[in-house]
Parts: sequence; structure tokens; C-alpha cells
Amino acid sequence: MTFGKKRSNVNGNADNNKRVSKKGIILTCVIVAAILGASFVVWFLPTGNVPNSSITNMTVTFTDPNTTLMSTESQFTLLQREVQNHINETSLNEVENITEFNSFVDTSIAQNNELMLSLLSGNPDQSLMPDYLNLMSEMKNYSQYLSDLKATGRK
Repeated sequence: MTFGKKRSNVNGNADNNKRVSKKGIILTCVIVAAILGASFVVWFLPTGNVPNSSITNMTVTFTDPNTTLMSTESQFTLLQREVQNHINETSLNEVENITEFNSFVDTSIAQNNELMLSLLSGNPDQSLMPDYLNLMSEMKNYSQYLSDLKATGRK
């Protein structure tokens, strides 16, 4: 690797493969510095400008209350299946660390709470209100079941 003038090889041809220009190095450094600087700007942005910061990024809201209900219901069913599959697998193995199990249950409770938040932000009309209330009741009962599951350590 050389800086400056081109070197010639034995045949008199310029050897461009090993030539590095100072402009290229400087340009690369400037681009890397700009990318790093832009990524750190995120840390300095004020968080007070974000409306309704109590709802986390996991919450999805739809403009149609029926879509919100269907989506939340399918996600809730999926969560129940995953928890039940995990419980079945651990009852077969019986060698799981209790801390790992409690961490799994805590994560499931947090996911269930996020689903309840998305259901609360659905703004249903009167015709969908009974379905919303039934699903919310199911989710609250499931959250209690998960808390009891964590307290006992297994099913």
C-alpha cells in the first residue's frame, strides 16, 4: 500500500491495485463519523415530545375496532398456546431452572398486559362492546392464572 505517486512495475505499467489515495481515506473517515454522529443524535432527542408514552412500542392500534378485536384475540390465543406448549415441555423434562421459568412467566404476563392495552385503545362501538368485555375478562383471568403459575412454580 502506498501513498502519493503511482509506482511502476517491471513492465512500466502503473500498479493501481495497491495505490490508496489520501482523499479516499479522509472521505471514508468523514462518512463513518457522520453515521456515528447521526446514530448518537437519537440519544439526545427529548422524550417528552412523544405523545402517550405510557403505551410501549409493542402495542398496535387499528382504526377499525373489529380489526383490533380480531387481532388481539388471535394474538391472545397464540400466547395461550405458547405458554401451554412451554408448560408441557417443561413438565416432560422437569429439569428447568426455576429462575428461567419465572422469567418466561413474567414475559408472558407482560405480553398479556400489552394485549390488554391494545384492546383498551380499540374504541369499540356498542355492538362490539360485549365481545371486548368478554375478551378483556379472559385476559384478566389469564393474567391471574399466570401469576398463580409463577407463585407455584409449575402447573
